Amino acid sequence: MRSSLEVKHIYATEDMDLGSETSEIDHSLITEKELLRISSLKTPNRVLALAKLPPNRQISFNPDLILALDGIRDPGNLGTILRTARWFGLDQIICSEDCADAFSPKVVQSTMGALFHMNIRYCDLYEFASEAVTKECKLISTSMHGTRLGSATSSGRKVVFIGSESHGVSEHILELSHERITIPNMEADRKVESLNAAVATSLVLYEFTRQA
Repeated sequence: MRSSLEVKHIYATEDMDLGSETSEIDHSLITEKELLRISSLKTPNRVLALAKLPPNRQISFNPDLILALDGIRDPGNLGTILRTARWFGLDQIICSEDCADAFSPKVVQSTMGALFHMNIRYCDLYEFASEAVTKECKLISTSMHGTRLGSATSSGRKVVFIGSESHGVSEHILELSHERITIPNMEADRKVESLNAAVATSLVLYEFTRQA
Protein backbone atom coordinates (compact mmCIF):
# COMPACT_ATOMS: atom_id res chain seq x y z
CA MET A 1 0.00 0.00 0.00
CA ARG A 2 2.96 2.35 0.58
CA SER A 3 4.59 1.50 -2.75
CA SER A 4 4.11 3.20 -6.10
CA LEU A 5 2.31 0.18 -7.55
CA GLU A 6 -1.19 0.65 -8.92
CA VAL A 7 -3.28 -1.73 -6.80
CA LYS A 8 -6.41 -2.88 -8.65
CA HIS A 9 -8.10 -5.07 -6.04
CA ILE A 10 -7.55 -6.51 -2.57
CA TYR A 11 -8.82 -9.90 -1.39
CA ALA A 12 -8.87 -10.71 2.31
CA THR A 13 -10.43 -13.22 4.69
CA GLU A 14 -13.08 -11.93 7.06
CA ASP A 15 -10.77 -11.96 10.09
CA MET A 16 -8.42 -9.39 8.50
CA ASP A 17 -8.69 -5.72 9.41
CA LEU A 18 -7.84 -3.93 6.17
CA GLY A 19 -7.70 -0.52 7.82
CA SER A 20 -8.38 2.89 6.32
CA GLU A 21 -5.61 2.67 3.69
CA THR A 22 -7.77 0.37 1.54
CA SER A 23 -10.93 2.47 1.64
CA GLU A 24 -10.33 3.92 -1.83
CA ILE A 25 -9.43 0.57 -3.43
CA ASP A 26 -11.82 -2.13 -4.61
CA HIS A 27 -11.70 -4.99 -2.13
CA SER A 28 -13.52 -8.23 -1.37
CA LEU A 29 -13.91 -10.46 1.64
CA ILE A 30 -13.35 -14.10 0.72
CA THR A 31 -13.53 -17.49 2.40
CA GLU A 32 -10.60 -19.75 3.31
CA LYS A 33 -11.56 -22.03 0.41
CA GLU A 34 -11.53 -19.14 -2.05
CA LEU A 35 -8.19 -17.96 -0.68
CA LEU A 36 -6.61 -21.34 -1.39
CA ARG A 37 -8.03 -21.34 -4.91
CA ILE A 38 -6.59 -17.97 -5.94
CA SER A 39 -3.19 -18.37 -4.26
CA SER A 40 -0.31 -20.49 -5.56
CA LEU A 41 0.81 -21.24 -1.99
CA LYS A 42 -0.28 -24.08 0.28
CA THR A 43 -0.46 -21.70 3.25
CA PRO A 44 -1.19 -18.27 1.73
CA ASN A 45 -1.27 -14.97 3.52
CA ARG A 46 -4.66 -13.78 4.76
CA VAL A 47 -4.69 -10.87 2.35
CA LEU A 48 -3.75 -10.76 -1.33
CA ALA A 49 -3.52 -7.83 -3.72
CA LEU A 50 -3.81 -7.61 -7.48
CA ALA A 51 -1.53 -4.91 -8.88
CA LYS A 52 -0.21 -3.80 -12.25
CA LEU A 53 3.38 -4.63 -13.09
CA PRO A 54 5.50 -1.47 -12.80
CA PRO A 55 6.80 0.06 -16.05
CA ASN A 56 10.47 -0.12 -16.95
CA ARG A 57 12.28 2.93 -15.65
CA GLN A 58 15.55 4.40 -16.82
CA ILE A 59 18.75 3.30 -15.12
CA SER A 60 20.16 5.93 -12.82
CA PHE A 61 23.93 6.13 -12.39
CA ASN A 62 23.67 8.65 -9.56
CA PRO A 63 23.66 6.28 -6.53
CA ASP A 64 27.03 5.65 -4.90
CA LEU A 65 26.34 1.92 -5.00
CA ILE A 66 24.55 -0.05 -7.73
CA LEU A 67 24.05 -3.82 -7.54
CA ALA A 68 24.17 -5.82 -10.77
CA LEU A 69 23.23 -9.51 -10.89
CA ASP A 70 24.75 -11.83 -13.45
CA GLY A 71 22.88 -15.08 -14.12
CA ILE A 72 21.08 -15.46 -10.77
CA ARG A 73 18.59 -18.08 -11.95
CA ASP A 74 17.30 -19.44 -8.64
CA PRO A 75 14.09 -17.57 -7.66
CA GLY A 76 14.72 -18.04 -3.94
CA ASN A 77 18.19 -16.57 -4.21
CA LEU A 78 16.98 -13.66 -6.29
CA GLY A 79 14.18 -12.87 -3.85
CA THR A 80 16.53 -12.96 -0.87
CA ILE A 81 19.03 -10.73 -2.68
CA LEU A 82 16.35 -8.15 -3.47
CA ARG A 83 15.13 -8.17 0.13
CA THR A 84 18.69 -7.81 1.41
CA ALA A 85 19.52 -5.02 -1.03
CA ARG A 86 16.51 -3.01 0.09
CA TRP A 87 17.55 -3.53 3.73
CA PHE A 88 20.85 -1.86 2.90
CA GLY A 89 19.08 1.06 1.26
CA LEU A 90 19.36 0.17 -2.43
CA ASP A 91 16.33 0.93 -4.58
CA GLN A 92 17.68 -0.08 -7.99
CA ILE A 93 18.86 -3.51 -9.13
CA ILE A 94 20.27 -4.37 -12.55
CA CYS A 95 19.69 -7.95 -13.76
CA SER A 96 21.17 -9.78 -16.71
CA GLU A 97 18.60 -11.07 -19.16
CA ASP A 98 19.12 -14.67 -17.97
CA CYS A 99 18.29 -13.92 -14.31
CA ALA A 100 15.11 -15.34 -12.82
CA ASP A 101 11.91 -13.36 -13.30
CA ALA A 102 11.65 -10.89 -10.42
CA PHE A 103 7.85 -11.07 -10.57
CA SER A 104 7.50 -14.86 -10.48
CA PRO A 105 5.48 -16.07 -7.45
CA LYS A 106 8.45 -17.48 -5.53
CA VAL A 107 10.49 -14.29 -5.92
CA VAL A 108 7.57 -12.07 -4.95
CA GLN A 109 6.96 -14.15 -1.82
CA SER A 110 10.60 -14.27 -0.72
CA THR A 111 11.15 -10.52 -1.04
CA MET A 112 8.56 -9.93 1.72
CA GLY A 113 7.40 -6.68 0.13
CA ALA A 114 10.84 -5.23 -0.68
CA LEU A 115 10.27 -5.86 -4.39
CA PHE A 116 7.50 -3.25 -4.52
CA HIS A 117 9.86 -0.44 -3.50
CA MET A 118 12.62 -1.12 -6.04
CA ASN A 119 13.39 -0.49 -9.69
CA ILE A 120 14.32 -3.84 -11.24
CA ARG A 121 15.83 -3.46 -14.68
CA TYR A 122 16.68 -6.34 -17.04
CA CYS A 123 19.21 -5.54 -19.75
CA ASP A 124 22.29 -6.68 -21.62
CA LEU A 125 24.76 -6.63 -18.74
CA TYR A 126 27.80 -5.96 -20.92
CA GLU A 127 26.14 -2.93 -22.50
CA PHE A 128 25.15 -1.69 -19.05
CA ALA A 129 28.71 -2.18 -17.74
CA SER A 130 30.17 -0.36 -20.73
CA GLU A 131 27.81 2.57 -20.18
CA ALA A 132 28.64 2.62 -16.46
CA VAL A 133 32.32 3.06 -17.36
CA THR A 134 31.47 6.11 -19.50
CA LYS A 135 29.55 7.49 -16.47
CA GLU A 136 32.79 7.18 -14.45
CA CYS A 137 31.51 4.39 -12.23
CA LYS A 138 34.02 1.92 -10.86
CA LEU A 139 33.16 -1.68 -11.76
CA ILE A 140 33.80 -4.23 -9.00
CA SER A 141 33.19 -7.95 -9.58
CA THR A 142 33.07 -10.75 -7.06
CA SER A 143 35.51 -13.52 -7.87
CA MET A 144 37.23 -16.51 -6.30
CA HIS A 145 40.50 -14.68 -6.89
CA GLY A 146 40.68 -11.02 -6.06
CA THR A 147 41.29 -8.37 -3.42
CA ARG A 148 40.10 -9.48 -0.01
CA LEU A 149 36.74 -7.95 0.87
CA GLY A 150 37.43 -5.10 3.26
CA SER A 151 40.58 -4.05 1.44
CA ALA A 152 38.82 -2.94 -1.72
CA THR A 153 38.56 0.76 -2.54
CA SER A 154 35.12 2.04 -1.58
CA SER A 155 35.23 5.73 -2.53
CA GLY A 156 33.26 7.11 -5.47
CA ARG A 157 30.35 5.67 -7.39
CA LYS A 158 30.58 1.95 -8.03
CA VAL A 159 28.73 -0.97 -9.55
CA VAL A 160 29.13 -4.32 -7.79
CA PHE A 161 28.55 -7.45 -9.88
CA ILE A 162 27.36 -10.67 -8.23
CA GLY A 163 27.47 -13.89 -10.25
CA SER A 164 25.78 -17.25 -9.84
CA GLU A 165 27.28 -19.87 -7.53
CA SER A 166 28.03 -22.27 -10.38
CA HIS A 167 29.45 -19.86 -12.98
CA GLY A 168 30.35 -16.63 -11.19
CA VAL A 169 30.54 -13.29 -12.97
CA SER A 170 30.83 -13.63 -16.75
CA GLU A 171 34.32 -13.40 -18.20
CA HIS A 172 33.49 -10.42 -20.42
CA ILE A 173 32.24 -8.51 -17.37
CA LEU A 174 35.38 -9.47 -15.41
CA GLU A 175 37.54 -8.09 -18.22
CA LEU A 176 35.75 -4.73 -17.99
CA SER A 177 35.97 -4.59 -14.19
CA HIS A 178 38.38 -2.23 -12.48
CA GLU A 179 38.67 -4.50 -9.45
CA ARG A 180 37.86 -8.04 -8.37
CA ILE A 181 36.99 -8.83 -4.77
CA THR A 182 36.77 -12.10 -2.91
CA ILE A 183 35.32 -13.23 0.40
CA PRO A 184 38.17 -15.23 1.94
CA ASN A 185 37.59 -18.91 2.60
CA MET A 186 38.73 -19.54 6.17
CA GLU A 187 38.23 -23.31 5.98
CA ALA A 188 41.64 -24.96 6.00
CA ASP A 189 40.72 -27.90 3.75
CA ARG A 190 38.71 -25.79 1.28
CA LYS A 191 36.00 -28.44 1.07
CA VAL A 192 33.29 -25.81 0.70
CA GLU A 193 33.60 -24.62 -2.89
CA SER A 194 31.43 -21.52 -2.81
CA LEU A 195 29.10 -19.33 -0.80
CA ASN A 196 25.41 -19.03 -1.49
CA ALA A 197 24.92 -16.04 -3.83
CA ALA A 198 22.48 -14.33 -1.46
CA VAL A 199 24.84 -14.77 1.51
CA ALA A 200 27.75 -13.40 -0.51
CA THR A 201 25.65 -10.40 -1.53
CA SER A 202 24.79 -9.69 2.11
CA LEU A 203 28.46 -9.64 3.13
CA VAL A 204 29.48 -7.44 0.20
CA LEU A 205 26.66 -4.93 0.74
CA TYR A 206 27.36 -4.74 4.45
CA GLU A 207 31.01 -3.99 3.83
CA PHE A 208 30.42 -1.27 1.24
CA THR A 209 27.59 0.41 3.12
CA ARG A 210 29.63 0.24 6.35
CA GLN A 211 32.46 2.14 4.67
CA ALA A 212 30.15 4.76 3.16
